[in-house]
Parts: sequence; C-alpha cells; structure tokens
Amino acid sequence: MTINEAPILQKVAITTAQMRSDLSDVESRLMHLGFIEGAKIVVKRKSPLLNGPLLVEVRGRVVALTQTEANLVRVELCP
Repeated sequence: MTINEAPILQKVAITTAQMRSDLSDVESRLMHLGFIEGAKIVVKRKSPLLNGPLLVEVRGRVVALTQTEANLVRVELCP
C-alpha cells in the first residue's frame, strides 16, 4: 500500500523508497525529509477535501505531503 492508503494513527514502515541516481525534485525532497526505506511513519491526519494534503509524522516531525508525494512511497503495517 502507499502512504495514501495507510490507516490514520497506525505506525507503518517504509518498504520501498525511490533510490535512483537521477532523483526528481519530489523524490529528493522526500529523502531529505527522512522518507527512506525502513523508516517508521504515522499518518496523523488526512484532509477531507478531494486530493487534499496529509499530515505525516516521520523521525519526530510532522510533514505535510500532497497526494502525489504520498503515492510515491510504499509502506506496510508494523507488527
């Protein structure tokens, strides 16, 4: 599943992060914010608006992601 599909307030781990040598600006931004393989994240809030932003906690800070950004990162539920 992607971050968009992750349940709210449930800890998930990033399973796939883009690690290419020719990263796009969005992929580079995500990596610099800590969205790397193995990192634990929590979706704090999803906008009720269609295609609205998500608030995601990663490495102790809360980050706003667009739907497009959230669709780039695959996650799985933590046990």
